[in-house]
Amino acid sequence: MDNLASALMEGLAQATTFDALVFMIFGTVVGYVFGILPGLQSITAMSVFLPLTYWWTPAQAMYFFAGIIGAAGNGGAVTAIVLNIPGTAQNAATTLEGYPMTRAGRAVFALNLSASASWLGAVFGVVVLVALVPVFLPFLLSFGPAETFWVAVFGLVTMVLAVAGSPAKGLVAIAIGVFLAIIGMGGPRLPVPRFTFGSSYLLDGLEIVVVIIGFLVVSECLLQVAGVWARGRDSGIATNAVARVGADWKQQMRDGWMAPFRYPGIFLRSSALGTAVGALPGVGGTVAQFLSYNLAVATTKDASQIGKGAEDALVATEAATNSKEGGALFPTLLFGIPGNAEMALVLAAWQIHGLEPGPSFMTTHGALAWALVFGLLFSNLVASVGTAAASPWLARLPGFDMGILAPAVLVASLMSAYTVRSNFLDLGLLLGIGVFGAFLRLYGYSVIGVVIGFVLGDVIERNFYTALQSSLGDYSVFVGSPVAAVLAAITGIAALVCGVKVARGRREAADAAGFSRGAILFAALMLAATLALLWQAMAPGWRGGSVAPGVLGLAVLLLALVLLQAWRGREAASVPEAAATLRLAALLVAALGVALWLGFLAGMAALLAAFWIGVQRRPPGRALALVAVFALALPLGFSWLVESPLWRGVVAPLLPGVMGGEVMPSP
Repeated sequence: MDNLASALMEGLAQATTFDALVFMIFGTVVGYVFGILPGLQSITAMSVFLPLTYWWTPAQAMYFFAGIIGAAGNGGAVTAIVLNIPGTAQNAATTLEGYPMTRAGRAVFALNLSASASWLGAVFGVVVLVALVPVFLPFLLSFGPAETFWVAVFGLVTMVLAVAGSPAKGLVAIAIGVFLAIIGMGGPRLPVPRFTFGSSYLLDGLEIVVVIIGFLVVSECLLQVAGVWARGRDSGIATNAVARVGADWKQQMRDGWMAPFRYPGIFLRSSALGTAVGALPGVGGTVAQFLSYNLAVATTKDASQIGKGAEDALVATEAATNSKEGGALFPTLLFGIPGNAEMALVLAAWQIHGLEPGPSFMTTHGALAWALVFGLLFSNLVASVGTAAASPWLARLPGFDMGILAPAVLVASLMSAYTVRSNFLDLGLLLGIGVFGAFLRLYGYSVIGVVIGFVLGDVIERNFYTALQSSLGDYSVFVGSPVAAVLAAITGIAALVCGVKVARGRREAADAAGFSRGAILFAALMLAATLALLWQAMAPGWRGGSVAPGVLGLAVLLLALVLLQAWRGREAASVPEAAATLRLAALLVAALGVALWLGFLAGMAALLAAFWIGVQRRPPGRALALVAVFALALPLGFSWLVESPLWRGVVAPLLPGVMGGEVMPSP
């Protein structure tokens, strides 16, 4: 207990330093901007900026990520209220009552209510976390490799139970993530190459930054750009149809900020519900928001206002949005299981710095854990105050054009991944993962499941083999202690429930893409590839361990089930984004070819110019101005920041004094 108190005080002292405040404010601004932009959310911002953490200390990275996590929900509420478009997925329920307030001329009131309820909800979640940590910390001291193995497996199973959609596809996504974590040197005894196909590039495994950016950012941007390409330029434009602000906007600011105090009952119930839901791995803020909204609808005193701008219902949704972050921190800090996608990236940042997430983290790196907690509180406060102060101007938010934003973020993500090692093979892998992830998204598979499976895959495999080695191969070690036996039983029950859910799986509503000819072909290709990999893992002489064949075997069975379900429900659905994604992938391959020979800047400039002028038919002058900003100025600034030679390609060293040599510094 004394160690916990000292770590808490050390974390609080660090949070008040100038260095910490700078990184928290930086993260808050980034998270707020990405939250406001529809389609770009906190995980996008964290993925794009994840490579920067290589140059920071672990504490600086935590303060920055805390700023993003705390501010993204506040930013997403702005577009949900003003434009009727949730900036992030967790703000979906905000539109139900927030936008009607805007149409009634009360946008400033709604924005201030959201800011106040979000900040107070964050405080509630953190207070609950601080109160529960001392209770559970002694329990964690009994954890060994067997217990950690069961906790990680339980986290993956519960994620499948929590998410909407096909449970079979959810399990396939997790199996893909775990398999990707196995690639490289490893095994139960002496490390051996696994699924490297003779490539030295894969011996060290897949770069975690490339995997995360590829699945979470590149895949999303590809689909956004492909949607604009397939459905026309106007399909990606969001505009503000209601831009008037009432003359009583000052009174609206005061009333909105005090609104949560007028509904203390619904605020406390929704905050408690949001915290509890956030503690469930993989559930996320969307579920917390809608559950809290339904609770408010069921207990409101004036049902006639529901859907027309009910204040108590909006308080409920906004309190749940940020209180769930305190709940999500609970499994992340105590057990090393990401409570949501954002926490998966926090674990990835820890792994980048060589820190081992898990039950021992709070005792070995307590100050770093509290840095994340206090940074989250600070960023929520800054973002909430900023929303309130800027609400008269935010209410007039004009709109966004994803035809410009998505390609720009795509270039930024490629740039971020490349600056880590300046390796063009990373860009090729990133493109492949991004295209694969785009089709996973398109046909109903969870890319979040892939990322969480990848993050926890190494934890599962390493602790599995460590536990067996400690028991000299005796599998009873996995139920040898009371804690391990209980965890094994709970995990078994969860797996049984998951199996029943898979067996009873029904076709999801509005999932025509998942039953199209493209979806059937995609599932068939994945099944064929998985069978080939399973054949390799079961060949005589395989020394890569039993985890890989087990994961691949499960994936084969699930993919066969998915393929059967897709075939039975097949329909001639048109999915124009699929063909557009393939065309865009070809354009990206050509751009990477230019980047290889003439440098990253030239390749990205060619990509954006080709898309904005050749595909979208934008005026050449405006398109080239955008290219100058997003393909030249932004990468050059980033290149200077991290000292990465983005201008150099294969041609540069061949022409000393022109593009390389004495004119440009060597890498």
